[in-house]
Amino acid sequence: MPATKFGRLATHDPRFVFDLRNGRMPRPRMEHRVEHFMNDYQESLHDFQPSTS
Repeated sequence: MPATKFGRLATHDPRFVFDLRNGRMPRPRMEHRVEHFMNDYQESLHDFQPSTS
C-alpha cells in the first residue's frame, strides 16, 4: 500500500508516513489509532475469501 494511502486511511493525513520519516513523533493517541487501524486491516485480510467461481 502506498504511504499516502496508508496515512489517509489510518490517520486522515496523507503526509503522515512522510512526516514520520522526517522525524515527526506521534502522540500516544495517534499511535493507538494507527495500531488499531493496522490490526483491523490485518483481520480484514484474513477474513477475505476469494471467490472460486
